[in-house]
Amino acid sequence: MKTIKQLLAGLILMAFGLGTAQAAYTLNLMKGVTEISNDIYDLHMLILWICVFIGVVVFGTMFYSIYHHRKSKGHKAEQFHENTTVEIIWTIIPTLILIGMAIPATKAMLELDDVQNADMSIKVTGWQWKWEYEYLDNGIHFFSNLDEASNKARQVGSDIDPRTVPNYLLNVDNPLVIPTKKKIRFVFTAADVIHSWWVPELGWKKDTIPGFINEAWTSVDKPGVYRGQCTELCGKDHGFMPIVVVAMEQADYDAWVKKTQEEAAKGPDLSEQSHDELVSKGAAIYAKNCASCHMAGGEGVPGTFPAITGSAVVKGDIKDQTNLVLNGKGMMPAFGKMLNAAELAQVITYTRNALGNSVGDEIQPKAIQELLPAGSAPAAKEKPQEKVDASKKMSLDDLVARGESVYAQNCASCHMADGAGLPGTFPALKGSPAVTGDINAQVDLMLNGKGMMPAFGKTLNAVDFAAVVAYTRNKLGNSVGDSIQPSAIQSLQSAMPAEDDDE
Repeated sequence: MKTIKQLLAGLILMAFGLGTAQAAYTLNLMKGVTEISNDIYDLHMLILWICVFIGVVVFGTMFYSIYHHRKSKGHKAEQFHENTTVEIIWTIIPTLILIGMAIPATKAMLELDDVQNADMSIKVTGWQWKWEYEYLDNGIHFFSNLDEASNKARQVGSDIDPRTVPNYLLNVDNPLVIPTKKKIRFVFTAADVIHSWWVPELGWKKDTIPGFINEAWTSVDKPGVYRGQCTELCGKDHGFMPIVVVAMEQADYDAWVKKTQEEAAKGPDLSEQSHDELVSKGAAIYAKNCASCHMAGGEGVPGTFPAITGSAVVKGDIKDQTNLVLNGKGMMPAFGKMLNAAELAQVITYTRNALGNSVGDEIQPKAIQELLPAGSAPAAKEKPQEKVDASKKMSLDDLVARGESVYAQNCASCHMADGAGLPGTFPALKGSPAVTGDINAQVDLMLNGKGMMPAFGKTLNAVDFAAVVAYTRNKLGNSVGDSIQPSAIQSLQSAMPAEDDDE
């Protein structure tokens, strides 16, 4: 009796404790904000009630038989070996039940996999411990990290109460912005280890795997902010790489795109900064991008992440450290792809003149910018339709030479740098009938797009368009030997219908 009382007291205390817990508990699958998430919810409920009905019938029959046919009532067990009729019945009924469950489940699975005819495409790359987003249709490109308030509060000894931080560990510095009522295709991969991109309201999650491509799609019905997390254990800061999706009405989304592209076109501030300014600003860059591995005080993690304090690399030749930071090595990622020139100059100068180091030198943003490869800065491509002189006739060699950088910035993300593509997802350009065939057919495809391929007719100027056509037809393992002049492309672009937007 004493044990029972203790158990009841414990249950009562636990119930009171749940009332004050911080987590939002739920007992069922959430409906979400997309049509597919609601279909998944309906499928879940259908199968749940089928299972409940089967459980009630099976266990009800079993308990009834146990109680009403017990030995104390004088019942004796029947002795028989088989009953063909019963066996047929209990084979047919489960088969029909499984078919009834499989039909809607198969329909939902096919719907989940149908990424065709998307209105836009976004490439998502998982990094330790951040997300990279690249809008394949308009060139916007940025990284998304845990927000500064959460990052400060999570540090040991911060003395910040996490309950005072809005959306603690579920907020980011740069959210993913999407329009409502548009079919959006996502392409997932990873740069280092396996991650998993999950926003509950969208109704699905997808693994991001290095060297592989996964796909999914969504269409959000109403504006809002939807939060998620990485759901694949990916290292020491796995719990600190949240996801925030902001869904906007089309007009608001178009305004965000315009503003983002204008800001990106300005590029980083390459003006010379004082030594103290570089060190001061570098502290925040270090805390956001480096402290997770090298620790806030620069002491590192022995045997895993090297210390910054007293490091021979950090205290040595600044050019060698800059090269390491820009290009990465081993477990260290290439920050030349993540940070702009000003941020790189600031964090390099900070590590050399703080965290127990006092080298006394510095590097300026302009020097960093000269070392960055074209197209590596984390910014959107320049605004579409740059004004160029399309009347000038260009040789095949000149077109191909210019086309290499245009291809790297606009095409290599999907078709790969060598044109090999990704089997089953992005077609190869090497030996492609579309590329080695009629040049006019290729131009039409690139102007207007098709399926998952965006239309480049309004995002590339005539010279770049002609250049990348020539490059794909005469490089990447192809040698057709022909080209099209910018003037011809400009005429085709002029004949295209005007965009229906506010810009």
